[in-house]
Amino acid sequence: MKGPARVRVAAALLGTVIVAGTAGFMIIEKADLLDAFFMTMITISTVGYNEVFPLSQAGEFFTVVLIVVGVGTLFYTAGTALETAFENLSGRRGWTRMTRTIEQLSDHYIICGFGRVGSATWELMVGRGAEVLVVEGDPVAAQEARDAGALVLEEDATHNETLVEAGIDRARSLIACVTADSDNLVIVLSAKALRPDLLVIARAAESESERKLYLAGADRVVAPQRVGAHRLASMAFQPELADFVDLVLQGNHVEFRVQQMQIHEDCILAGLSLREAAIRQRSGAMILAVEDESRRLYLNPDPDLVITPGQVMVGIGTNDQIDKLTVLMTGPS
Repeated sequence: MKGPARVRVAAALLGTVIVAGTAGFMIIEKADLLDAFFMTMITISTVGYNEVFPLSQAGEFFTVVLIVVGVGTLFYTAGTALETAFENLSGRRGWTRMTRTIEQLSDHYIICGFGRVGSATWELMVGRGAEVLVVEGDPVAAQEARDAGALVLEEDATHNETLVEAGIDRARSLIACVTADSDNLVIVLSAKALRPDLLVIARAAESESERKLYLAGADRVVAPQRVGAHRLASMAFQPELADFVDLVLQGNHVEFRVQQMQIHEDCILAGLSLREAAIRQRSGAMILAVEDESRRLYLNPDPDLVITPGQVMVGIGTNDQIDKLTVLMTGPS
C-alpha cells in the first residue's frame, strides 16, 4: 500500500475512534455531544485536563479502553503521515537527481518498454558499453528496470513531452518495443516528428504491423516471431549450418558482430583498392558491403573497388577484429 493510501486508512481509523469515544461517553455518562467530544479528544491526546463530568465505574473502564486504543491509533496516524512526508521528500530528491542525469545524456540510446524484448535489448546494449535510457510507464516494470540497474524515466513513451524529457534531441537512436503494436506506432510517429533524422527501430508483434510501422517512419522493424520462425526453419532444412551457427554464437554469447563505419579523410587506406588494402590480413575481418556517397550499395564488393572518404563499409568479424577494422577505416579515436 502506498503512502497516501496508508495515511487515508490511518485517518479513517482515528476518525472511527473519535466517533466511538464520543458516542460511548454520550451513552454511558449521558453527556451532551460537545462535552463527550471534548472528553474524547483530551483522552486520546493525553493532554491531561480534568474530566468535564464525573465518571462512573463504567465510564472509567471505557476511558481506559479509549486511552489504549485512541493513543495507539493517534500515534500510528501521526507516524504514517510523517513517513509519507519523508518518502515524498526523498522521492522528489531522487526525481531531481534522475532528471539532472538525463539532462546530461548525449549520444545515448532510448529504449521504450522494459518487457521481455526491451529488457533483453537493454542488457545486450549495456554489455556493449552503451549509454541507455529506459522509458517505461508501468510502475512494476519500471521498478524491475531500476532493480536491474537501468536509468529509468517512468513516463508514457507515447507522449511527445516524454520523448523530449528523454533527450530525444540528443539521442543516437530510439527503440520502440512496448507490448502493443499500436503504441509502438505512436512512438515511431512522435519520434520522427520530433527528430526526422533519428534512427528509429521498432518491434512488431503482428506481421501486419510491420508495413504500418515502416509507413510511420521506422527505419528498421523487427518481428521476433518471424525471426524465430526463420531460425526454426533453418534448423529443419539445414541442420549442419544451424549447428555451425550455434557453435559460433554459443547460445546467447555472440562472438561475431556486424558493424558499419564511414571512411574518414585521414583514413590510411583511402585511395587503395580493397585488394591492395589487405583488410582481411590486417584485421581478420571481412567486408560484406560498401555504400558510396550516392547511396549505391555494393554487396560482396569487387576487390578492385577503391576506398574513398565518405564511403560506408560494412564489416563482419569478432569484437577484436572489428575494433582493428575500425582503427584502419577511421583512425585511432
